[in-house]
Amino acid sequence: MDEASSGGAAEGAVVDRSHITGPLPVDCMLCHRKQESGYSPFVWTEQIEDENFSYAPTAALGLGTVSGSMRRLKDDFDPTAEDAAGKLPKVVYQKSRFREDGKVFFDLVRKPENNSCYYCHSNVPADSLTGNRWLHDEDVHLRAGLSCADCHRNSIDHQTVRGYEGEEHVAGASIASLSCQGCHMGSGDTDSSGLGMAGRFGAPKPAHRGLPPLHFDKLTCTACHSGPLPSETVGRQVNSIAHRLGEHVKRTGEEFPGIVGPVLLPIAGAGAADSDSAEAAKKYTPHRMMWPSYWGTIRDGEVTVLNPETVYELIRRPLKVRRQFTDELAKVKLPLSKRKELLGEDRARLKEVDWTEEEKQKIAGAEAEARKQQVDERMAAALAAIEQSYPETQAVYVSGGVGFVRRGDAEIEAITSDQLGDNAAPYAWPLAHNVRPARQSLGATGCLECHSDTSLFFQAEIRPVGLLPDQEPVAVKAHVMQAADMARLQNWNQLFQGRATFKIAGLVALALTCLVTLSAMVWNIGNLWRRRA
Repeated sequence: MDEASSGGAAEGAVVDRSHITGPLPVDCMLCHRKQESGYSPFVWTEQIEDENFSYAPTAALGLGTVSGSMRRLKDDFDPTAEDAAGKLPKVVYQKSRFREDGKVFFDLVRKPENNSCYYCHSNVPADSLTGNRWLHDEDVHLRAGLSCADCHRNSIDHQTVRGYEGEEHVAGASIASLSCQGCHMGSGDTDSSGLGMAGRFGAPKPAHRGLPPLHFDKLTCTACHSGPLPSETVGRQVNSIAHRLGEHVKRTGEEFPGIVGPVLLPIAGAGAADSDSAEAAKKYTPHRMMWPSYWGTIRDGEVTVLNPETVYELIRRPLKVRRQFTDELAKVKLPLSKRKELLGEDRARLKEVDWTEEEKQKIAGAEAEARKQQVDERMAAALAAIEQSYPETQAVYVSGGVGFVRRGDAEIEAITSDQLGDNAAPYAWPLAHNVRPARQSLGATGCLECHSDTSLFFQAEIRPVGLLPDQEPVAVKAHVMQAADMARLQNWNQLFQGRATFKIAGLVALALTCLVTLSAMVWNIGNLWRRRA
């Protein structure tokens, strides 16, 4: 390979293929490909799923067709054995992609294009998949012509700037102006390179008229400017990595894992923790959340999470689930005898479309009962299998913020998060995009957006997402997640009731005072003038 393909990036690269005997070991194209160059990240993903790690770039580039899967090989497979070559994936190269001298042209770009970033870093509200996409606004910076790499920069070390407040880059360079606050308001940190200077790309300095400075101690920039506007119920979100956005499949927005957001929480363990800034960690910032689902054991009140592969071998027979846990566990079909019992001999043999609404409700009710019984029986059997392998423990399945344990041989019961502690708590991570313009920021319409008893900042409802069929997790308010002192907040909110009227009354009183004072001054000056006269 020449310099361009081995690190000295150029706008296009020619690679010598003549001395390579195996699959092409190049994956920089995932980020540094030029759009419409023929590289397919989806093909790359398929190869990675088959554990064809070194073969993935070859297939994604369209240089050859890869058949076979490394995933099917045993864990003790020896690639140096005599018969190993016959078991490895086969590559059939496309001769038309190679020059006569055995070289291949790669269309590389130094600065990754936005679509390369989106393949891994896209997040959209779930309802945008079901018809509301036209309401979705792009990040205000992208609308202004910026690209992802303008702010999230890196050098050859690939240590990408994340842009959170107080971030310290491993290279030791000043990157303060690549955060929201540093770019728009200034960081007070300048150096010879100018990296500490505010106003990159013409970024305006916000006036924040009427906003007390205390807000900057309690809120991050993203708390008011990023993500969807707060709503009564925190909605589901779809993530490119978690939900494999971009694949040619129809989506409903209800796919697992169930990610919800935004939820305004104090920063905990995100960027602020890395910067050792205790004050920054107390600031509210929007987060995405998801609830863990796993099998475990309980002993002396302590929950131990079990390895999924180990659990699968224990429970796959009693649970009767191969791939889709929720769908397969919930799938029930009433026998004809049961349908006859509910609908009668003749009606039971009709197709579902020919049933009346009342008959459909009868069947749906019977299926719900059968589903509950099936779930209880299979889950109880699975939990029993775990307890058999882990004696003197109680098996538990955690999902949607609660746990499920066995009650007898054919039933399960829920145990609350109080009994599980933090073992059922959701995972939360901050979000920064999409950034909204100032006129759509939180509080743009007035103080009562936050300082009222009905403020969605504290009163938005969050519903955990569980994997167990027909599981109905209990919704919680945002202030519960925030551990906010609601009594103090309610007392504070009372000060804002009638605040506008109080301002008007104050201005009227001030005007009357000025009028009386002015009248008194005129009267006194008149008296003084008359005396002199």
